[in-house]
Amino acid sequence: MPYFELKKDDTNFPPAYFADIEGLLAVGGTMSIERLLLAYNSGIFYWHYPLKHIKWWSPDPRIVVKPESFHIPKSRWEFLNKKFTVTVDTDFEQILRGCQKAYNIDGQMDNRWLTERMVRIFSELNAMGYAHSVEVWNGGELVGGLFGVAVGKLFFGEYLFSVDEGADELAALYLITKLKNKKYRLLDMQKQTFFSPGIDYDEMPRLEYVDICKENAHKHKDVQTEF
Repeated sequence: MPYFELKKDDTNFPPAYFADIEGLLAVGGTMSIERLLLAYNSGIFYWHYPLKHIKWWSPDPRIVVKPESFHIPKSRWEFLNKKFTVTVDTDFEQILRGCQKAYNIDGQMDNRWLTERMVRIFSELNAMGYAHSVEVWNGGELVGGLFGVAVGKLFFGEYLFSVDEGADELAALYLITKLKNKKYRLLDMQKQTFFSPGIDYDEMPRLEYVDICKENAHKHKDVQTEF
């Protein structure tokens, strides 16, 4: 299928609805904070193999969670909260390293690989107030968590991991609860690295999703993102 080739210095994207049947929209371009934020705001995400060109995707439908209508299972929530302790934005770097350990498997360099370049970019986004983490602890040991990027009232999930059963589920439930309390509109869960078996998700038509992203970007372009 045909796709667009992006120039290194041009941060613009073609319209998301030009993506092929698998969701591939474009290839190439230089990864930067500016380009990545524009992708989020345009309903597009990156997903590529290390040592290859960056690939930009906008599949149809989109996989999302709507925090406002999401039901938190009370018994499961209480059980997990007794087992673990949860913090937010207390050790962003350790979450990144935990994700690398979980997904950067020798001999399996696939599109889940979290490169050092992306670690640097997400760390910068964290310093800017965009990228956030949820940490799950058992005693004093980090046993799971997640991170993603908040823009306006949308949260774009990136990576989730666990080394103790249920830690990833609690991280996701905690995040959804927080987004619900902050009146976030959507949690994007498109990437395989953000999937949790314990979380029910919704499917949304791409055109509707892209419209929400663009509306959110315009509405909150001069407003500091709350998390």
